[in-house]
Amino acid sequence: AILTKTNRMKRFLLFFAASVLGFSSCVDEVKSGAQDLDYSRLYELRTQIEERLENAVVGIEDGMYPESSYADLEAALEELNRGISSARAGLFILQFEVDNYALAAEKAIKLFDDSVIVSVDPGTPAELFVNGIDHKGYIDFGSSSEYTPANFTVEAWTKYDDGFIETSFGSFISTFVSPLPYKGWTLHYWGTSNSLLRLSVGTNNSNPDLTLPTIYTAAPSTWGEWFHVAAVFDTSAKKMLLYINGTLSASADVSDSMVPCSSEDECRMWAFVEPKDNSRCMSGSIKKFRLWSVAKSESDIHSLMTADVEGTEPNLVCAWDFTEKPEDDANIPDKTGRHTAKLVGVYKWTALQE
Repeated sequence: AILTKTNRMKRFLLFFAASVLGFSSCVDEVKSGAQDLDYSRLYELRTQIEERLENAVVGIEDGMYPESSYADLEAALEELNRGISSARAGLFILQFEVDNYALAAEKAIKLFDDSVIVSVDPGTPAELFVNGIDHKGYIDFGSSSEYTPANFTVEAWTKYDDGFIETSFGSFISTFVSPLPYKGWTLHYWGTSNSLLRLSVGTNNSNPDLTLPTIYTAAPSTWGEWFHVAAVFDTSAKKMLLYINGTLSASADVSDSMVPCSSEDECRMWAFVEPKDNSRCMSGSIKKFRLWSVAKSESDIHSLMTADVEGTEPNLVCAWDFTEKPEDDANIPDKTGRHTAKLVGVYKWTALQE
């Protein structure tokens, strides 16, 4: 279906409000508080949003945009117009105040563009992308006490683009329970420049003094390229280890055991958003995800990079390939047959080219 009358009325009201407030397509005669700021990007982004709203076809068929996505983009335009109005009125003092509106608009545009409907038939080889930014999307692996074994190896292939996290903490895969007492583990990205890949574990000694055993390494910045990551917690060897593409990248000594999640914690495991702290989120793709209840060696991990699993392997807790479109995105069985995952919120399957 083409845009509804209600949507066209909204568009008219937005344009009317813009004209009343004196919004212009050019930057001129601003008040002194804004004259040193560059907010030309806001006008460029407004044009981009307006063009999308004017040309988008809303509906439920391939090539169309969901009505909810269209409404979100309309709301983004309203917010952007408020930013332009504030800038022209000289209410901004620092450039970052302007830039924040630009970043929000850019994010809204990307979300809208990614929402175009593209059907993928079940069983089709495909890649899964999850947009966890603003905790909009995530993978819920359910609850199980098996997800926090005393020794473990968690491994997966992943890729992401620049800007894959917006805060200093982006959870990739996590069973972490916080705040105190810290329980479980989290494999995540850290740093204002999104530069560190970290494994943090809640242990007996981490609870009283707010410290956590943590190891980290430089995170790959090869945007849009798959890489393999594996994290190991080994109480026997008293080691934590991080591997990238089968090579040991970081290690640290540990002196005590992980505190497992208890029944009241539900022992939840999520990807792209942390179960108990939804602000710790990121976007990206995932495939060949496995959790083992044993500390794998470097040679094991190097082999696992290119190996498939059947689901019957010793010490395999769970495994999802995410390499083809499932029958039901809300009910994806793992290869062991003991667990079920569901995709929640904003995500997308993209069919692989032959």
